[in-house]
Amino acid sequence: MKRLLMVFGVLAGTWMCAAPVKVACVGDSITYGYGIKQREVNSYPAQLQKLLGEGYEVRNFGNSGRGVYLHSWRGKERRGYRYMPEHRAALAWQPDIVICNLGINDNGEFINKERTAPGTFRDDYLKLLADYQALPSKPKLYIWGKLAPLGPKQRFYRSPEPFLAQAQLEAVAAQSGATLIDMQTPLLPLLLTDFPDAIHPTAKGARVIAEATRDALFPKPPAKPLASRPKTSVGWANPLPAVEPVALPEEIAATAETWLCAGQSNMFWPLGRCRGANEEAAATAKHDIRLWDYVSGQWRRLTPANAKQWSAMAVSFALRRAEATGKPIAILLVDAGGAPTEAFLADWVMAALKDDGRTPRYPVLLKIRTNRKPLDQNEDYPWSWCKKVFGERQGGESGSWEVGTLYRVAISRIRHLPLTGILWYQGESNASIAIGGEPDKPLPEEYMKETLQAIVQTLRPNPKTPFLMVGLPIMNRPWGPYRALQKQVCAETGAIYLDTFGAGLGEKNNVHPTNKLPFAEMASRAASRALGQ
Repeated sequence: MKRLLMVFGVLAGTWMCAAPVKVACVGDSITYGYGIKQREVNSYPAQLQKLLGEGYEVRNFGNSGRGVYLHSWRGKERRGYRYMPEHRAALAWQPDIVICNLGINDNGEFINKERTAPGTFRDDYLKLLADYQALPSKPKLYIWGKLAPLGPKQRFYRSPEPFLAQAQLEAVAAQSGATLIDMQTPLLPLLLTDFPDAIHPTAKGARVIAEATRDALFPKPPAKPLASRPKTSVGWANPLPAVEPVALPEEIAATAETWLCAGQSNMFWPLGRCRGANEEAAATAKHDIRLWDYVSGQWRRLTPANAKQWSAMAVSFALRRAEATGKPIAILLVDAGGAPTEAFLADWVMAALKDDGRTPRYPVLLKIRTNRKPLDQNEDYPWSWCKKVFGERQGGESGSWEVGTLYRVAISRIRHLPLTGILWYQGESNASIAIGGEPDKPLPEEYMKETLQAIVQTLRPNPKTPFLMVGLPIMNRPWGPYRALQKQVCAETGAIYLDTFGAGLGEKNNVHPTNKLPFAEMASRAASRALGQ
């Protein structure tokens, strides 16, 4: 009990005992510090000791090549860390904190083992952690929930297994009470420069691991509410932290309809470049319409003076909803010209499994998600100009768009809000492709269907929330297969398909119809029907 009180006091920033807090770093070669010069002082446990300072004793119990599975062999030797002398030494030391990094060496076996015995990875990991939980010192447990990234030329570079394992790592944490640490995100920027063999980081990478570990041990206090932050212009190199949740304006939170309006250039297209802009902008003076955009992270009230700079689709839709309901309207705007659906998708969706617990739900998207050359850029996606436009839109270098980036910097911050519904206006970048000046051709059906299914799963907080999907309108492009899949996926998921093509909306020679009002009116009518108004 004395030891437990001491640990609690130290983690809270209050010394309650002079004895040092024992921190055991257990794991594989990354913990050991394989390939790092002067490993004794430059491995991540050694650097963590420097960061924590006096009052802590950090020891390295890493063993290269070890993994989670108990029935796995490395030649004639068992691979499982639980059989290693380092494990026994760590237990004998009676640590107060255990930080565990295991899983990378289980690649190559994960899919086969989970197919024949689902949950083995989870169960074997829980057995390992149970050894520490049974200690009299009752250590606090931390595990790497997102493993260190793997670089090009590494055997499992394109393997889906690290992503499939993440779901089981989360289950391990939930059942054991361990805290998850994300090591993938802080290490990705170093992947091409500080991973000499594409798997083991240099001393610089070990420093990043030590810092991420320290931050997990001592989480930073919550950020100030967004309303108290100064307005900023956020670029690609410095995105708004995904951990900062968005709050609705207090004065309308209880009464407003709240809509997520998301998509690419047709959602982004500003009102000032559309027909009827003056009349639509003037109408905002009659209603209480608030708009939040992810770039500034700020709420603003729409007025005739500022309405023209924002999405014509979102502004006109908000006006129609205000007219129909008499309520305040809150619009969450996540729009980026040229951004494909993959930019909006969550990792946990792209790596989702079917009900059998082992078969990928979206095999095409899983391949895209696991293509990390370089730094998770999606080489499988054919539209190179999307990378250029999207990167420049975010204030970064061309070619810098990243799979899932809009989910991380925007969608993840608003998923907790009580959404009235979602208006999704996207698809042109995922429907067809032109190569070498040839006419457009539809993209593979499996790819198109998975992007449509996954975006509904990512954006919709629950099946009862209306999801309005704007169908691709009239234009001289081979979008028929994509429209058919939009309609099919909506029928399968309970989303609402807006048949703009059947209604004759759009322009045959313009990918950006300049009259967005009919689109917004169709969406608002569908919203009223879905909400029983």
